[in-house]
Amino acid sequence: MTGGTIAAVHRLTAERGGQRVFVVLRQYAEAAPEFTRLVEQEADILRGVGAAGLAAPALIDLSVDGLDAGRHPSLLMSRLPGHLYLTPSDPGGWLGQMAAQAAAIHDAPVSAPAFESWIDPDRLTVPATARRPELWRAAIGILQQEPPRRPTVFIHRDFQHFNLLWARGRLTGVVDWSVASTGPREIDVGHCRLNLAVLFSAGWAERFRLAYEAETGRVTDPWWELHAFASYGDSWPRFIPVQVGGRVAVDTEGMTARVEELLESALRRL
Repeated sequence: MTGGTIAAVHRLTAERGGQRVFVVLRQYAEAAPEFTRLVEQEADILRGVGAAGLAAPALIDLSVDGLDAGRHPSLLMSRLPGHLYLTPSDPGGWLGQMAAQAAAIHDAPVSAPAFESWIDPDRLTVPATARRPELWRAAIGILQQEPPRRPTVFIHRDFQHFNLLWARGRLTGVVDWSVASTGPREIDVGHCRLNLAVLFSAGWAERFRLAYEAETGRVTDPWWELHAFASYGDSWPRFIPVQVGGRVAVDTEGMTARVEELLESALRRL
């Protein structure tokens, strides 16, 4: 299956009692400690989200040591109905369903480890492709200050359109729970907004924020959104097309400019 960046994902067909069953196998490249930890962590999370009734794959089995001589830590899951949907005919409804799903995840009583930041504020630099470096410097300066206190909730941690499945315009499932954790809800909101700006526009990202705030009745904190935006870097124009897998055209040249528009809007809300 296309789109994976750190693991190979396979759709398998099995027969059980004369019935064809479709399952998904995720295999990591090697039995390195970080990959075995991801397999164990995702297995625990899948048990929790299943008990909470979230639209997630069901855990079938796992192999921390790998299924073959190549020692590929692996996770076997049920296959959810649906497919990636990156060309919505009704963007407002599409974004609204995404916001409602994010809110449901954040309300779910699932135990998970505290989130691990993907950035070190003291080591952040302005991207080489920046057109407005002053925006990046302003954001970096703010992120080097003490973060505001926010309630912690269960978060997907990689919530964005590449991890959502759709069927006939309806959101049917959320996949890739390997880094789910607990943390400020803005980590998910900001990460989704960043990915929307990267592939579509800052305008779509803003519509998602407003839809989420309307769904939850909570105003998001721009500091934590900046924290999510700061994970963007010069490698994104290279790996985003891999995730897209040819489903839509990707404007890589304008990508950083769209993220800068997002930065500017968040800085104005501080």
